[in-house]
Parts: sequence; C-alpha cells; structure tokens
Amino acid sequence: MPANLTPEYLAAEARYRAAKTDKERLAALQEMLSTIPKHKGTEKLQAEIKRKIAQLRTAPKKRGPSRLALDSIEREGAGQVALVGLPNSGKSSLLARLTNARPEIADYPFSTVKPLPGMMEFEDIQIQLVDLPPLARGYTEGWVYSHIRNADLIMVVLDLAVEDPQRDLQEVLALLEEERIRLAREASPELEGGMLVKAGLLCGTKLDLPGAREGLARLSSRDGGQGLPLVAVSARSGEGLEELKRAIFVALRIIRVYTKEPGKKPDLERPYTLPKGSTILDLAREIHQEFATRLRYALLWGSGKFEGQRVPRDHEIQDGDIVELHI
Repeated sequence: MPANLTPEYLAAEARYRAAKTDKERLAALQEMLSTIPKHKGTEKLQAEIKRKIAQLRTAPKKRGPSRLALDSIEREGAGQVALVGLPNSGKSSLLARLTNARPEIADYPFSTVKPLPGMMEFEDIQIQLVDLPPLARGYTEGWVYSHIRNADLIMVVLDLAVEDPQRDLQEVLALLEEERIRLAREASPELEGGMLVKAGLLCGTKLDLPGAREGLARLSSRDGGQGLPLVAVSARSGEGLEELKRAIFVALRIIRVYTKEPGKKPDLERPYTLPKGSTILDLAREIHQEFATRLRYALLWGSGKFEGQRVPRDHEIQDGDIVELHI
C-alpha cells in the first residue's frame, strides 16, 4: 500500500533532517508522527519514528566538549559553498589551492574527517569554501548532510580521470536525494515533492591527468551534467581556477553594491553583497534600519540610463552599481 505522505509530514521530515540539536529533532519527529497518515502502508515508518523518539528521550546527556565543530561552521564572507564529492575526488587539493586553508591531502580515501573552511578571494570580496568528508553509502554521518542543507551553494567535485565521471555524479546525486536534497541551477524557497532544492555547481578536477579531457567530454554531453553549470580545473597546474571562481560567484546569485556620501568619492574597496534582485530599499536596510525608514530616493551610477540618475526606493540594483542614499 502506498504511503501517500502529506505535505505537512514532508515539511516536518525536512525540519528533522535539517535539525542541529536533539531538542529540534525530537520536536520534528513528534510532528512527523502526528501528521503521518495512519494505515497499513505506513506501519513500518510509524514504528521507525517511534523508535527514534524513544532513543532521543532516553539518550544520556552529553558532558564535556560538544560537537559544535562538526555541527556548525561560522559563516563568513559573501556566501558559503559546501564542497561535496566521493572519496579521492580532489576536494582537499582544490580547497588548498583556492584558499588559505591547509587540509590533509592524501592518496587514500576518507582523509577528510571533519569540516574545514577556507576563504577564497574573488576580486574585491571573499567567499567561504567548506571541505566536507566524502559521501559514501554506509559511511557518511548525518551532520555532513546538515552542512550541505545549510550552505548557500553545493559544489560537486568530480574526478575527471576516473573511468566514468558521469557515473560518479549519478552516485553523488542519488546519495543527496536519499537525504531529500536535490540540486538545480537555482535554489527554491519551497520544498518540491518533499525535496529541498539547493543551488548546485559541478567542478571537474585533475584536468592535467590522462583521460581527464575524455571524462570532461562525457560530462559536457547533453544531460551529462544534469543541467548544472560545469567547470573543469587542475589544482596542480592552475588551469581553470579563475573561471571556477567566477562560476562560484555567479552561482551564488549575489551582487556587489558600492556606496558614496554626497560630495565624496565612492568607497570601492568594501562593497555590500546582496542577493540578486535586491532593491535600493534592501541596500538601505543592510546599512542601517534607520536609513530604510527615512529613505526618500537614491542616486545611481552604473546600470542607470545616465550617471547620477535619481531612482526610487524599489529600483532593482545590479552588480557593480554605485549608490548614494538620500534621507
């Protein structure tokens, strides 16, 4: 008998999978149990939920150091990018080449055992990359998927020199979908079919090795990359790294906006980063709530019809715009 799970149940299940504390997990499980359709087709699932609730209620209180280092990474920069891939895909080498982080790099699998962040410079902003332990059926702990859910962008790292990188991609996507995570060019604010839709980007590595360009051709073929943006790089030679940086910036769907005071030169060293589609009013809120309350209009340099154009509060700003707020 089909389960016919309701939207309320699927939403509670998504909260359970994204929960960071036992208290949050317990609340989500209780809601799952109360909203699940009660019939023969869901008996096993009901029993599993009850078992998990019992485990959480009887679990001993933890003492000593917490697993905060595993459960959360303090967000920094203009966006957070999770590096996801199978064992030996080249994630750590990529992190070491793009950031100031110093991960352990080894030929054996599972050398990454905890999340490691690093800051990547892109022009005048910094973007946080987080190297996560590899995905592997039966080995990957739940907290890894919590990081993936919380990141702004999921970058799937694929070894182009393996026999079939497209098969590796299918394995990564399957593991994510088992955790109700789906990748697309753009994230969705709503669950789609019970799936959390995250923005995704593909990065093919080891382009300098034999067979890598053939692997790239297979991934680049029609539907080979599942419609996701694809960039090929070599961490060893540096080929493609600048292209990858820009692809990450574009995939994050953010813009940089510069401000100036009346009668003064603009500050071109410290841009504000905002989601694509933001308005003059959103920029004012980012600076200070009082600006948003008292804002009358703004002058715009960059994407306007002419330099210093007067624009209203709801005008959509573009990457690279210079804005002078008037209150």
